[in-house]
Amino acid sequence: MIGVGALILRVCSSSFITLGTKRQQPLGKQIVGASTIGLIVLALSGLYLRWPRRMLNWRTWFTFHWARKGRGFLWDLHSVIGTWVLLPYLLMGLTGLYWSYDWYRDGLFALTGAPRPNQQNAAGAGKGKEQKAGQQQAPDITPAWSAFRQEVDEFSSVTLRLPERAGQAVQINYLGANPSHDRASNRLTVNATTGEITQHERYNEKPLGAKLMSSMFALHSGSFFGLPGMVALMLSSLAMPLFAITGWMLYLDRRKKKQAARKAQVTNPPRPVDVGAAVEELLIGFASQTGFAERLAWQTASYLQAVGMPVTVQPLNRLTQDHFKRFRRALFVVSTFGDGEPPDSARSFVRKLMKRHTQLDGLRFGLLVLGDRQYKTFCGFGKALDHWLRGQGAQPLFEPIEVDNGDIKSLDNWRRHLGSLSGANNAQSWTKPEYGRWRLAARRLLNPGSQGGPTFHVELAPIYPLPIDWKSGDLVEVVPRHSRTRVAQFLNDTGLDGRVLVQYAGRTQPLAEVLARSVLASPGIKLEANSIQNFVDALTPLPQREYSISSLPEDGAVHLLIRQVRLNDGFGSGSGWLTEHAAIGAEIELRIRANNSFRLPDDDRPLILIGNGTGLASLRSHLKARTRAEHRRNWLIFGERNAARDFYYREEIETWQTQRLLTRVDMAFSRDQAERGYVQDRVRQAKNEVRNWISEGAAIYVCGSVDGMAPGVDEALVDILGKEEIERLVDEGRYRRDVY
Repeated sequence: MIGVGALILRVCSSSFITLGTKRQQPLGKQIVGASTIGLIVLALSGLYLRWPRRMLNWRTWFTFHWARKGRGFLWDLHSVIGTWVLLPYLLMGLTGLYWSYDWYRDGLFALTGAPRPNQQNAAGAGKGKEQKAGQQQAPDITPAWSAFRQEVDEFSSVTLRLPERAGQAVQINYLGANPSHDRASNRLTVNATTGEITQHERYNEKPLGAKLMSSMFALHSGSFFGLPGMVALMLSSLAMPLFAITGWMLYLDRRKKKQAARKAQVTNPPRPVDVGAAVEELLIGFASQTGFAERLAWQTASYLQAVGMPVTVQPLNRLTQDHFKRFRRALFVVSTFGDGEPPDSARSFVRKLMKRHTQLDGLRFGLLVLGDRQYKTFCGFGKALDHWLRGQGAQPLFEPIEVDNGDIKSLDNWRRHLGSLSGANNAQSWTKPEYGRWRLAARRLLNPGSQGGPTFHVELAPIYPLPIDWKSGDLVEVVPRHSRTRVAQFLNDTGLDGRVLVQYAGRTQPLAEVLARSVLASPGIKLEANSIQNFVDALTPLPQREYSISSLPEDGAVHLLIRQVRLNDGFGSGSGWLTEHAAIGAEIELRIRANNSFRLPDDDRPLILIGNGTGLASLRSHLKARTRAEHRRNWLIFGERNAARDFYYREEIETWQTQRLLTRVDMAFSRDQAERGYVQDRVRQAKNEVRNWISEGAAIYVCGSVDGMAPGVDEALVDILGKEEIERLVDEGRYRRDVY
């Protein structure tokens, strides 16, 4: 809020006034004046930067959040406390210039209309009186004093200015018994000979301008406002080093982040492909929406490279016809977006290659297809890619392998085919990824009384202090569990004893623990003791659940925004575990997964962030990252049911607005008016602004429901920008989606 440089100069340069000869004093005076102007300019510019675009909750300007950590805590120290001391600094600066520049002082007198004081050098007059002390008799002040005592009943201090020669009047300056401040001086002018009062200037009777000009030092020191004013200005002055420290630390933090961004490189970067010559390398192409397919592609590459096979890894959207023609073997790892659509990163591949004929007679390929059987068109894009490759003459190395929600058995099947391809059949199996031990640290309902499902803010903290790191837009995979009631009911239905020890996942554990993590489908018969292990071996683990992270590592915990799913027979496995069944402090199995397709750009380009419902989670993490990097061109378009119930993180969003870290916010609360209005409607209404932002290099990030919102927003953007422009934005990575 307040700049650093001027504050340091303001504090340090005052010493120039008192050091050195008379010739050096004007230099110190100019330094103090210049640094004071710098203080005023930086204070006013800080006020401008914090000024809200529209009037909101002003208390957010002055609210300090003690729970914040890292850069957020430093920013609060710098900006919130800077707001508290803004007026004292402006007061000290504007009054301090009175003694630095004659033109400024003359301007103040002209502006206020106050009479200028006698410019006679008081020191010189005193010296003259000393020189004449031995040459003339001191004047008799008895008549003047008697007149003063008759005129003034009570006073706290008196200063007399004696005449330098005969015929001059005596000036008596005095403070009343209870003066407004220590410079609220009254003046009495008395004839030295007769004791006649020729003028009596009372402070309280002066015009406001004259009062202020005669109280300049009192204003500067704070005594004009009494003891509270002096304390306030003293504390404000003592706080100046705070802004130097926090400003410097914020600068170093921002520089560190920029250096890290410049140095950041993708692990195992793709090797360049020489399309002008035949190669023996194996091509691995991937198309990923959430980053899982990309990770598997790189894992496949590492596996093959470890046994001596040269590979080249490329996303599908970078492949051309020449790449396909010159590789003899290729592996593809692709996911499906929504109900059978290609991932956003593969849209240009579909448009440029899959809609035309390409002769691929010399190509042999393997295909790993990721999907989710909850959707009607399971692995739709992978099947379409397989059909296209075969139609162009390519021959499969083996039948496509379909993976339902990360099924480890299907992935092991892929590994076995890789072993056959490379001749390394003795390679270790691809095991299920390990999950860390976390605890449920906090949970609160954000929308009590909402017409929609209950939505919770959930905080998860690592049980052991680990070097945990993630970036905004990344995901977590949570291993859900059934409630104890559900497990007990299943045990009762099957006649099993949950205390029986069984072998599962390579270790011995109670049957109840295994059932809590497994899909429970009653066998329909009572199980004998000798058949329990066979039953356990056939169990299918509960599929992990993915959630967008809405916090940053600096927050100290993983924050999730989860809507509770309620089914006919209970709760959804993931949301039920995190929002209902798990107690505060319960252990949660979790791992963080990178989501490279929804990562922020490294630069400060403008961002349009669009979402609805719990899709606000990843948008919140992006806004946190952007605000900490002081990238201010951010536009949030968000939709829910009711503003009074479903405006998640409202105070935080309004704070970013008041700090001008969030340039624009458009909310679509569909149930707050007779005619329903949704996110896509807000996008259409702001079509001119959308075009302007895109022309300025903005990127669009969409997060939320695949049913209604995401297709609606996509259609609105196509209508506003045109289909070709949208495809160009996708190719450039300026249109990214994380929808579910």
